[in-house]
Amino acid sequence: MNGDDFDLYNTPQGLKPVSSPIKREILKLLGSGAKTQREVMLSIARAQSTTARHLLELEAAGLVKSSVDFADSRRKLYKISGRLAATGGKPTEAFSSYFTQTVSNGLTSKVPLMERINHSLRYVTESWGLSLDAMLRELGREIGAQIAGSLNGSSELDSVINDLSIFWKNNSMGVIEKQKNDPLVLRIDGNYDCTGVPDVGKPLCALDEGIMEGVLEKTVGGDWKVREFACHGTGQDYCLFKAVPLEAG
Repeated sequence: MNGDDFDLYNTPQGLKPVSSPIKREILKLLGSGAKTQREVMLSIARAQSTTARHLLELEAAGLVKSSVDFADSRRKLYKISGRLAATGGKPTEAFSSYFTQTVSNGLTSKVPLMERINHSLRYVTESWGLSLDAMLRELGREIGAQIAGSLNGSSELDSVINDLSIFWKNNSMGVIEKQKNDPLVLRIDGNYDCTGVPDVGKPLCALDEGIMEGVLEKTVGGDWKVREFACHGTGQDYCLFKAVPLEAG
């Protein structure tokens, strides 16, 4: 699987890598909800026998489970039984020298060595093409729900943002400011999660996305989607996050 694109799923049987493009496509489809074999077949544009074989193999691997369709007992419904934990792809070059230099700089600077190492490890992970965004975002939601309980209890959006910015600053996580109202855009300067990381061509703060989603859902209410679109990982010296409430249903 070295050098190939793959997805890593967390299943009841443990982590399972999936490198087959067809199986990855099927799992992505089932991630949006249960589907019949025919619906899967039409979506992936493969023969019925091919679709059936891939579904059978995914079920045997513990990635998919089937049940009788109550609308028609003659057919089955397939749904995903694992959660996407990480995605990976082809590694990039020359990450090793960056890591070595970062450790060297950490030994001779005022920036804590372990902080530099943590940032470097994230860079190395991204350089190797392994994205932990889904797992970090899920973890962030759990952290955010706990943080929400320590805030002032307001459900008014501006008040929540103000409380969150105070929490961020008090915990040396950076400085949060609201940059735009519609859509809501938050800016973080000096963000603990990515400051000092070089341009890797993508945002890196999925953990923060999850934390903000968890805080907003527990305080303001409803479901929220927070996504970063500017980051040290994309060459900026600040982070920008867009936060959008999702429609019910």
